[in-house]
Amino acid sequence: MKVATTKAQRKLFFNLRKSKKRLGWFNAEEVNLVAEQLGVDASEVREMESRLAAQDAGFDAGADDEERDGPVAPVFYLEDKSSDIATNLESENWENHANHRLASAMSGLDERSQHIIRSRWLDDNKATLQELADHYQVSAERIRQLEKNAMRKLKEAVGDVL
Repeated sequence: MKVATTKAQRKLFFNLRKSKKRLGWFNAEEVNLVAEQLGVDASEVREMESRLAAQDAGFDAGADDEERDGPVAPVFYLEDKSSDIATNLESENWENHANHRLASAMSGLDERSQHIIRSRWLDDNKATLQELADHYQVSAERIRQLEKNAMRKLKEAVGDVL
């Protein structure tokens, strides 16, 4: 909750805090007097007075907070259940590990096989068998065979990660 956001509210907050130390709670006449002196509405004085009287609440629950009947700590109702940091980190680590193993397996292939796999599976604009056949001046069937052999080698090198 914001205590004082406008210039008038900040002025009210600091002046009211000084006055509260001297006087305690204001009666209706004192509220009107402070409002007149500071050039604000009496309702603003009453609102700021109640803000000053409010107790601060810790975000985390204390050891005995679960059994207490008082206000509930925000940690209980502000929890983000849609995000699990441990699961996200584990997934990210697993993905990095799998990507590393795939890159390592790809480096074990000859240059032509790497190009075929990248062109057929990893590039945004996937190449057709015929396009690769024209590039290497072989048949589309030969490209399919090379692709199949390269995929087998990748699966063996990577194992069950992918």
